[in-house]
Amino acid sequence: MNGNSLPDDGLRYDADRLENGPDAEHPGVQTLRLTRRISAEERRTYPELAFDVEEDLERIEVLYEYDRQGGEAVIDIGLRSPERIVGWSGGARSRFFVAAEQATPGYRSGKPGRGRWAVMLGAYRIPEGGVTVSVEVRLRRPVSRWVKGDLHAHTTHSDGAYSLAEASSSAASRGLDFLALTDHNTSSQNAFADRADERLLLLPGVELTSYGGHANLLGHPDALDDFRVASPQEAERQLSLARERGAFVSLNHPFCPDCPWEFGFDLPFDAIEVWNGPWRELNEQALSWWQRQLSLGRRIVALGGSDTHRPDRYVRHGRPAASLWTRSPGTAGLMQALRAGRVVLSHDPEDTFLTLRSGSAGVGDEAAPHPDGSLPLTIGIHAAADDEIFLWSDRGLEAAWRLAGRADPSPEAAAMAAAYASLAGPGGLPEGEGSSRAQPDVPATDVRADREGRATLSFAGSGDRLFYRLEARRRLPASSRTFVTCLTNPVYVKR
Repeated sequence: MNGNSLPDDGLRYDADRLENGPDAEHPGVQTLRLTRRISAEERRTYPELAFDVEEDLERIEVLYEYDRQGGEAVIDIGLRSPERIVGWSGGARSRFFVAAEQATPGYRSGKPGRGRWAVMLGAYRIPEGGVTVSVEVRLRRPVSRWVKGDLHAHTTHSDGAYSLAEASSSAASRGLDFLALTDHNTSSQNAFADRADERLLLLPGVELTSYGGHANLLGHPDALDDFRVASPQEAERQLSLARERGAFVSLNHPFCPDCPWEFGFDLPFDAIEVWNGPWRELNEQALSWWQRQLSLGRRIVALGGSDTHRPDRYVRHGRPAASLWTRSPGTAGLMQALRAGRVVLSHDPEDTFLTLRSGSAGVGDEAAPHPDGSLPLTIGIHAAADDEIFLWSDRGLEAAWRLAGRADPSPEAAAMAAAYASLAGPGGLPEGEGSSRAQPDVPATDVRADREGRATLSFAGSGDRLFYRLEARRRLPASSRTFVTCLTNPVYVKR
């Protein structure tokens, strides 16, 4: 509808083009274009434009326009479900949406169900010649896609400087879809997590913060009974209780010099935070530990989060960003993706992104080898020039590629490389052992990417491996050091 059509914001990330292909522009969206001529005799009435919803939807989006005729025409708008009035904008908005856990202010959130809905019009001022109202309704069905967010952040409910509103605004400005509320040892912030917000979803959580280590308990508004754990037995009791309540447990920055995890790893947990804030030595150690566990047959989800507390040059919401492959962007869908390990971590929301598939199996899934024992892999890349991409399995490094074709990293990526360079040194970016970086005896093959840094590769995998995973690294200027720009959780091989 002219220049005012609703933006296609459901699949806006390059990551989705890698997963679904370049033609996947409007999957799962049905657009209805409705018109209504309102006569002068209908002034101060409430005409409706009805439409049928024949299946459960993820969200309904509405936009309308009309010729205001110099103020002679004023048409209000709202929405009615089969059961009740959902919301009313008056004449204050030209567009709105409703979804299960989010909605435009003035509208009630809730999963759009089946039945006869209606766009309500308010004929406040109608000129003698009448006015035509054009309405666009978008019915968005659930479609699997990448949803991007930050799984570790703090607010003024603990030791953060951001209020909840400020944290939400910061995360939304970074292009995130969700933000986990993980304040230290308190759940007070979660009282606000279920409030409808049109910008992003707030995921309830808490960071168990003890003198023996930290752990995020995600997805439940009141997962923690007592943070005062001083032994492995007490830690096990609290983590078990959190999981019984439905929380997802991630051990945070376990190799942090100041706050390591000291209760051991024979406890009930679901994930390990391999990437905390800027890439540095503690993350290298966590990544190496995770690689070893995967090689032993343990299936542990790798997570990352910014651990943002306040405005900072290096630590920002969405650095790193966690992309979750889900059919529903609500809390239930995010938690399902976390439990399945359908997670890709990137150093910035709009930069490097990798996908890995074997047939219909993607990140976090099990792939069945072919009868001859082969396991063909498809690798999707969106990265900067000279990024190196590594394919790992339980046998170690399987292959390496160097990307060419995109002239430069994005300005954001270039600035981050300079920032990482300033962190290099003791306690900063490491060299030597303990890293999962490429070994010299596996040369990198040059890969030509398109102008936007995209490429698709094929690799002949083997069914005798336990898993495959991807990792991207970027070299620091004038240095042999590298930092991770993206890593995927594994595609596991079905035994």
